[in-house]
Amino acid sequence: MTFDKLTLAIPAHWLCPIMYGDVTGLEDDDYEKFNKWLNDMTSEFGELAICRISDGTDFVRYHDAADYGVLACDCHDVDFVFHPVECAPA
Repeated sequence: MTFDKLTLAIPAHWLCPIMYGDVTGLEDDDYEKFNKWLNDMTSEFGELAICRISDGTDFVRYHDAADYGVLACDCHDVDFVFHPVECAPA
């Protein structure tokens, strides 16, 4: 069995929902953005697991949640692992 790794700059306030599924700390607008990101990630990569989170945060404008409307914020570099999907024969 093989795994692929994906490193993303993730907003610090998304770590609890990612790690524990606890979205109670998110405002409604943040929840919608997070949910859209999670659905897109799951659709593209399948189930993801965290294998490493950077120790410190950096305040960044261009991060991997920016396309979902998340403004500049403190982010962690997070390594996700996933099972690569085998390509079906054409």
